[in-house]
Amino acid sequence: MAKKNKNKKKSGGQVPLPTGRKEKEVEKKEEQHPTHPSHNATRETFESLAIAFILAFLIRTFVAEPFVIPTGSMSPSLQGVHKDLECPHCGQRYRVNASTDDNPKVSKFDQECVAGMCPMCRYTMSYDEQLSRVAPIAPKLTRNERSYSGDRIVVNKFLYSFQDPERWDVVVFKYPGNATDNYIKRLVGLPEETLKVFGGDLFVKHEGDDDFQISRKPPTVAYAMREPVHDTNHDPAELHKAGWPLRWELGEGWKLNESIAGKLLHQQYTTSGAGEHWLNYVHTPPDEQVWPTIEQGSVAPSSRPQLISDFNPYNTRLHRREIVQRLNRREKYPFYLRQDQLGLHWVGDLHVEADMEVEGDNGQFLLELVEGGNRFRCTIDVATGKATLSILPYGQEQAVAEFAPTANTVVDGPGKHRVTFANVDDTLLLWVDDRLVEFDGATAYDWDALLGDRRQMRPQSSADAPGDLAPVRIGSNDAAVAIDRLRVYRDIYYIADDGTGHSDRDGVVRDFLNDLEPSDLPNDLLWNPSLWDTYTRRNEVVFPLGKDQFFVMGDNSPQSLDARLWNDKRGGEDRLTVSKPGGNYLERRLLVGRAISVVWPHPWNYVIPSFTDMRRIQ
Repeated sequence: MAKKNKNKKKSGGQVPLPTGRKEKEVEKKEEQHPTHPSHNATRETFESLAIAFILAFLIRTFVAEPFVIPTGSMSPSLQGVHKDLECPHCGQRYRVNASTDDNPKVSKFDQECVAGMCPMCRYTMSYDEQLSRVAPIAPKLTRNERSYSGDRIVVNKFLYSFQDPERWDVVVFKYPGNATDNYIKRLVGLPEETLKVFGGDLFVKHEGDDDFQISRKPPTVAYAMREPVHDTNHDPAELHKAGWPLRWELGEGWKLNESIAGKLLHQQYTTSGAGEHWLNYVHTPPDEQVWPTIEQGSVAPSSRPQLISDFNPYNTRLHRREIVQRLNRREKYPFYLRQDQLGLHWVGDLHVEADMEVEGDNGQFLLELVEGGNRFRCTIDVATGKATLSILPYGQEQAVAEFAPTANTVVDGPGKHRVTFANVDDTLLLWVDDRLVEFDGATAYDWDALLGDRRQMRPQSSADAPGDLAPVRIGSNDAAVAIDRLRVYRDIYYIADDGTGHSDRDGVVRDFLNDLEPSDLPNDLLWNPSLWDTYTRRNEVVFPLGKDQFFVMGDNSPQSLDARLWNDKRGGEDRLTVSKPGGNYLERRLLVGRAISVVWPHPWNYVIPSFTDMRRIQ
């Protein structure tokens, strides 16, 4: 062995250099048949593709995966298959459910979406020109509209391997009734706690607690989940010209400057007088007779103030079969919505947003929200920028002494600002120029301690105080202010249903009057104060959760097959079925991951994707 090594030439004293006849023959062959560069490039390409495929597979399996939202149970946060629309009268962009248009299991004649309603001006738009032509009275502004696929989202499948899911996360999971189906909902209940749904809000009781406490959304979630009610930048000039009133009523000391820009009526509100002056938002959305009357050349019928409800334009779709059946019955105007599609439930949790300009250096700017007759106020001193929150109980002019948190804002002298004030989940929130304002004390309040028994809460209104019929107010006290735009939003309203009150019609659920169908409710419930005792009879439902059990709900509460409805009330051994898993909970093992963001939205009037619709999911 030693002699053999001694005869080898070394490189660096270790590696033998190639010598000998065989290696010279190899070199000669390589000179005669050189490898073409493209052969190496092809091999490298295939290797790169293979590695990319393996990495993609691993990432998709263990880290992140794209999903497409199929249905509208998470609207407005996330959209399923829908029609993406722009109102021809007010320019408001909105979406209507079209999830059954291309469903091979359902007849297109039965379930094709052919009409829907704008959330701002309440114009019902037809998406089928042929149906509009044969109807005696139909929307004049009609056009065929295509359906778009649901939102494309990315799901983090890795996150829950290292941390527990948190309340308000939007999660993807395997449906307990059929583990081959992926569902997406918002996680609202955690293991080993008891969840209660009442009055549109969620309440939680932990083991050892004496009573339930309201579950408050983080400000970012509350902001992301709000739904539009009205926007002065989307008031149709035609509607106003026909005699329909503007929703912001002028109080003494306020002036309105009107101008028409295309189809829209631009409004600017100004005040500079001494004393306290108010603008009142009165909720007067046009009913189903208004636009047909105007389009036939008549004056708009009289308006009536009503409560803000859980109206969601996504749920206003009209099916082809409905219209055809109405035409066969010789109905004069077949493009009308059922009452349950217009929102059955009064919503008291609201946001108001004002684009305002302070024109002086003294006085106060006021924002006020009304719920159950109680007034929740934010007062901003325009000289110092100091903001103070207060609560004035129903029938009282003195604020609650123990609730007066303060904060410093940038509204300190002349200048333009966007101010947003919200009353959500028994918490007051303030944003200035889209930034959350931090107060020196808690802005959450205890409803029962300050305002009485929550179960007896109901809307209030009288001749002296419109109350919940004018639930949003903007005011000034010795301040010179100009306002160019005002917007009103509502919070998500969670419906208290556990399957026993579930309506079979379009999957609509409700949380009061168990003995009545939506069609049996008083037609004037939302605008007749003598009927408002109904709201003291709202249901509450309770769901206990065990170890490794979660509770999930859809943001589109009227039309969401979520954990509220998973328990078959028939009982028995056969209650575990494909459609009803048999328990109002989601097991931890079925969690896929957390939804992170909406990516690659469909084009909006252009070939390229609508990048403004790309967003982080809150």
